[in-house]
Amino acid sequence: MKSQATSPQTLVVERCNNGEPILAPTDRWWETGVTFNAAALYLERSPANDPIIQGLLPGYPLSSADLSEGIVVVHYRARPETEPGSNFVRSFIGLAVFTPAFKLLYRSPEPVLAPDAAANGIDPLGVEDPRITRFSDAFYMVYCGVTPDPLNVWHASLCLARSTDLIHWEKLGPLAGDINRTNNKDGILFPHPIGGKYYLLHRPFWNGLPLDDFAIHLAVSDSLNGDWQDCGEVLHSFHNPQRRQSWVGGGSVPIPMGAGRYAEIYHTGNFINEVDREYDLDAAVFDFNALNPQRPASIVTARLEHLMIPETPAELRSHSALMVGNVLFACGSYEYQHDIYIIYGGADTYTLAARVNKLAFFEALEHANLDNPFHNQ
Repeated sequence: MKSQATSPQTLVVERCNNGEPILAPTDRWWETGVTFNAAALYLERSPANDPIIQGLLPGYPLSSADLSEGIVVVHYRARPETEPGSNFVRSFIGLAVFTPAFKLLYRSPEPVLAPDAAANGIDPLGVEDPRITRFSDAFYMVYCGVTPDPLNVWHASLCLARSTDLIHWEKLGPLAGDINRTNNKDGILFPHPIGGKYYLLHRPFWNGLPLDDFAIHLAVSDSLNGDWQDCGEVLHSFHNPQRRQSWVGGGSVPIPMGAGRYAEIYHTGNFINEVDREYDLDAAVFDFNALNPQRPASIVTARLEHLMIPETPAELRSHSALMVGNVLFACGSYEYQHDIYIIYGGADTYTLAARVNKLAFFEALEHANLDNPFHNQ
């Protein structure tokens, strides 16, 4: 199934698996409701990756034809349909392993990351929306940890976890620095240091901030463990006269384009009216050569809207009471052969996959600009 993006030139995004979910809820208590918003990594066969692949799939010999092209590792957010004894349906992180053609090889029967059991822990109300970045021999997951808030029911903080095998995760706690002074979501590490610094996209929000001012910020640190300092807002939603409100948040780990530039797949949320929402996937270029610390938005040099919009049944609705219809939400992407694969949530319920030719995607971004595509509508 193919979707045509609005861009300076035609760009085709193809939905994989005939547009059907690659992951859906099961009868396991912790994922009976929704399974969505997944991080994704492609591990090619190599001396460094083979022990990790073997650890994930002990029942498969490395000589298996299913492993010949490497594997795709997906860490997804899951929630039970209901959770007796709790007034807040918590989120968990599950694990699934696929071939590059999305043949399911393994799905963990238990979460690989769960909320703290202690009420005063760092994330007792849930672990949400993981993004995973690899640095050398370790994997770092930035996720949203949810805690009780006596006034506002819940509070969201960006938290960090570390793993060397993608199965066992050590929670390192909330990110240090000023970025967790408010609620914060959509934390995403850039894939390697830039100029000796680590960079992170994030989306802070607080009481009284209008929804259409929810914007992507950039943060910087000398180390992965912080302190993380907010550089300021870098990407705001376009004004769309066809929507009552629009806002943005980061998506998958930025994709290197070379020469200090990265393609970021992000989401734009919209209220169509007082009740109905729509989440689209868009793309932007972050160019560190253009970064002006006094004007951090200078780092964004091109924007492409829309990359994908909700179209298929699994993107428009589900049967879960936890569902938010008309939603695309990406937390993972990776390169395989000549394509960029996007792993995304549909209707806040399912995990789906799409792909776009890498060269065509980058070329469309090269020809994009910063003009509001809705200006003349």
